[in-house]
Amino acid sequence: MFRHSALARLITNFLLFQACWFLAFFYQQQALLLMLVGCFLLFLTLSNRIRQVYLLLLCLPLGIALEAVAIYLGLIIHPHQMLPLWLVLLWIALIFTFDSSLKALLTLPWKLGALILGGLAPLSYIFASNFGVFEIGVPLHQFYPAFGSLWLVCTLFIIIIYDWLFAKS
Repeated sequence: MFRHSALARLITNFLLFQACWFLAFFYQQQALLLMLVGCFLLFLTLSNRIRQVYLLLLCLPLGIALEAVAIYLGLIIHPHQMLPLWLVLLWIALIFTFDSSLKALLTLPWKLGALILGGLAPLSYIFASNFGVFEIGVPLHQFYPAFGSLWLVCTLFIIIIYDWLFAKS
């Protein structure tokens, strides 16, 4: 198997995540198979795949916990009040960007990446709720700081895990 340049892998990684995001946004449960294929292709863009599997196994429970807490607190309302499988696949796709297209954010000094992700992540959810993907269960002036704080804490743990797995390599 031949190796592509680092830039080509980075661009492919970014585009595949965007494809998964748009599939989740427009088709939710109907896009599961395509999202699964996208996650597999994302995995193929990565180097050091063994560490990527560890990263996935350690970070995916954090992402699921973040979503579960948001549902429990009534910040986000999904049909049937359950975490949808498409959202789990979207988290898998996101985690597969950590050592590629999101690496620059995760390696910023003073955990600035956590502040940026914590500040910007709620915008994606607000955007999705405006198009009926799910509902936001509280007023936006409560949602943004509460959900941003959840993302901030989650991202701090993800950065600790990322540093532990990749900083020495």
